[in-house]
Amino acid sequence: MKKTSYTGPPISRYYFEGLINKGWIIEYALEVFKRHPNVVALLELEIGNRFQKVIVKNFGWRNNISIILSPWMRSRAQKSWDASHWLLEAGVPVPKPLAVFTQRQAGFIVKNYLITEYIGKFQTARRILRNEIVELEIKQLITSKMAEMVARMHQANLIHHDLTMGNFLVKNDNCEQIYLVDLNRLERKSRLSTSEKMADIAKINLCRCQLNEEHDNCLWRFFLQQYDAPQFERNFKALKKAICKNQLRHQVKQIKNVKG
Repeated sequence: MKKTSYTGPPISRYYFEGLINKGWIIEYALEVFKRHPNVVALLELEIGNRFQKVIVKNFGWRNNISIILSPWMRSRAQKSWDASHWLLEAGVPVPKPLAVFTQRQAGFIVKNYLITEYIGKFQTARRILRNEIVELEIKQLITSKMAEMVARMHQANLIHHDLTMGNFLVKNDNCEQIYLVDLNRLERKSRLSTSEKMADIAKINLCRCQLNEEHDNCLWRFFLQQYDAPQFERNFKALKKAICKNQLRHQVKQIKNVKG
């Protein structure tokens, strides 16, 4: 027996059924940003009795373990919905969530999608910060905004778990307007330790120096100053340790892949 849950404004049966079908989304999308395991696309839909451009994220599965455990879990669409509201309450810009849908069969999640506002044309922070042509002033402006967003998130005891530069979207017409995305792993805790905060931040991978050497215009050091200047030294030590752990995990993974 199937059980469905939908939160959001009215949507026609035609669009409702279309959005649970990844093939339909890809066929009718104005633009497809991702295809596997999640489909992320720009569509024009009639939502709340008016047509508008929206982003639809139809979630897929990365492994069988998640499917087996799904009866005891919120869907990833629901997790993203909840996380979006927590972040907005904390003053962290994210695309406004419009609707969320989850379908279960015998308790197992079989379909789930999230609809959010379309923020317009954007680039990832990675594309800008890794571009050698972009002026340092622009890179520092973006880094400063990212640090402010992460600081607010951590102050609200929220941890993202996937803070890569690719998950910060920078508006093309305003580099100070940045949105945080990919929120289905975000977690809310009663408190966050310094090591947890820096482990979250370490994944941003801002500078190739990895804090192993001091040099001019290091975006890591600039980020930490903007994030929490009074605690710079303590955070610096914890971040360097977190970066080393990430490097070690990456090396172990590479060795396993070669042996496999």
